[in-house]
Amino acid sequence: MFDRNAFTSSFEATLATLAGAEKITKETLRDLSRNLLHITQESQDIGYINRTLEVLTPMNRKTAVLFFTEFSGFLYGEENNRFFKKDKKRYDDIVAKAQEFLADPHNNIWTWAERNVELQSKPWDLGKVTKFAEQALKKAEKEGMTQVQVLEAFFAGGVTMDAVMALMDKLSSQVQDKQDEQRMAGEQA
Repeated sequence: MFDRNAFTSSFEATLATLAGAEKITKETLRDLSRNLLHITQESQDIGYINRTLEVLTPMNRKTAVLFFTEFSGFLYGEENNRFFKKDKKRYDDIVAKAQEFLADPHNNIWTWAERNVELQSKPWDLGKVTKFAEQALKKAEKEGMTQVQVLEAFFAGGVTMDAVMALMDKLSSQVQDKQDEQRMAGEQA
């Protein structure tokens, strides 16, 4: 059972801990991002950046990948989630751009992200609903339930008869269109 008083009394301490952790992360990445560009250019070893990526939260990792793609001169592989080799065609241009960026001591991953990274939520995917329905029907069948019972559950979740009727009209129209196409093809043959 949720204890509101316990939550309220511990909330300020929890918030302070979280703020401290966020501050440390921001400050550490601010300085580290610059140093990683320097060492990578000097040594041409992308390992430092890859090791850093391994310890970042998903959001910070996404930002870091964008930042280091922009300024490291190395290619990033989505399949293994690592930078893996120098971009031979663009390396010198990217290094020059990174050196220009680093010339301003205030430039870092966060100042760059503020100007260049837009957060977007993932679009909602109806395919996931289809996948859920497939799984629900399989489980229902294993439990000896019918599709009608599964549909009743969807209706209980808010699917209306108006929506069902609109879908029936749409499906009926699609069937009619297909029949018309087949009839026309038969007449032309």
